[in-house]
Amino acid sequence: MKPEFSGIDRRLERLNECLSKLEPLTDRSLEEIKEDPYLEDVIERNLEVAAQSCIDISNRIISLEGFKKPADYYQAIEILGENQIIPGDFAAKLAPIAGFRNLLVHQYLDVDQDEVYRHLKDLGQLYQFRDYIRVWLSEENSSAS
Repeated sequence: MKPEFSGIDRRLERLNECLSKLEPLTDRSLEEIKEDPYLEDVIERNLEVAAQSCIDISNRIISLEGFKKPADYYQAIEILGENQIIPGDFAAKLAPIAGFRNLLVHQYLDVDQDEVYRHLKDLGQLYQFRDYIRVWLSEENSSAS
């Protein structure tokens, strides 16, 4: 792997760790989660780190590729879609995770557990992002050979 991709690879690993922790919890009911503050914390933290991983990966690719600088985290994901790193329609669906991450980080006193639960039940987008980035990394590494 090219050295400039090591940061992306580390963040993909971290995203994968978060998904591994979250996946077994997807069968829990909203009521079970709301009754267990430790479970709430585990889910919130891993969703936050997963979202941040996607944002950091997006910004690193933007920097490596010399794409226009994003105005915010939301736009960072959109820029990957605009430049066919990930499909544009997928980027539009995933980009709101940046706002969700901001809620978890900055409005932690009033976290809406219903919204957290919706994100827990929709881990598929995070898996898709991971897979699209793995394909991009593979193509970039093979073109360097």
